[in-house]
Amino acid sequence: MAPGTPIKEVFHFDKEGTLPRPGPIGRLVRGVLGVLIIKFVLDWLTLIDSSDYDQPFILLWILFSVALAPYVVNIGFGVNFGAIPRYVLIGAWGLAGLAGWALESRLDSELLWTVIEITQVYIYGHLGLSFALSAVLATPGCEMRAIPQLLGKLSGSGSKEHYCPGFIDAVDRWERERKKAADESQNKAQDLPARDWLATPGGKLLIYGVPFVLLQLAGNLGGFTLATAVPAACFIIIGLVCLANAARSRRFHCYFMGPWCLVAGTLTALYSARVIDLGPHSWDWLVNGGMLGALVIYMTAERIGGRYRA
Repeated sequence: MAPGTPIKEVFHFDKEGTLPRPGPIGRLVRGVLGVLIIKFVLDWLTLIDSSDYDQPFILLWILFSVALAPYVVNIGFGVNFGAIPRYVLIGAWGLAGLAGWALESRLDSELLWTVIEITQVYIYGHLGLSFALSAVLATPGCEMRAIPQLLGKLSGSGSKEHYCPGFIDAVDRWERERKKAADESQNKAQDLPARDWLATPGGKLLIYGVPFVLLQLAGNLGGFTLATAVPAACFIIIGLVCLANAARSRRFHCYFMGPWCLVAGTLTALYSARVIDLGPHSWDWLVNGGMLGALVIYMTAERIGGRYRA
């Protein structure tokens, strides 16, 4: 039965190794449920008696056992009786109720309670033990296959598996998807250097070295327009390339270098267009200051955050 298939009382068993084993979270959930259900069974044997017939909590668990019966019996024993275990359970209660009425002249007879107690201890005991054992064995699929799995291991005959029709399947699928995403992220992280334009000396020379030379040539040999427009263009190009490199390779310093160079380039472009003026040393403040800030980012950012962002 594939995940997401509507719950039907038709049971299909797969050969051993078909279903994935639960991860740590799935096993923890199974273990906790096993402990809680076993405690409930022990409480039933020691604290609950026929005077609790009218307790809503007790009635709820009794009614829930009617829904559980086919799954506990069929999956637990590897049979396919469909809904028959449910009808047998209700029939046993009905016969006990009639016999109790005949013997005690009351509906809430001790006989009926004894039969209910036996069935509850069996259903929830079988379920709780299976949950606890499935946590230890990492039983694939439904926890009700844990006891057959153990017997199969001891005998060497193996055991069949069954998809879990309850919410445990959702927990297992969530955990598998979470692990898959983590594995993909790790694999992607391992590929980051191959995606990094700055991973090689040639890349660094092209992206940082060439613009630096152009900046210096324009500043020392060109007039005002050339000395300001070229640095502005270089800063903006470096900023855009760094942002693109951050997106494709998660290179850590590029997350800071990109915005810094875009701001420096924009301010230098405004200065070139004579929109802003920082005084007689405007070029030094904007261009040399921009380069100095870029150098500080390049030299320090990855010492703090590593080469690639996690």
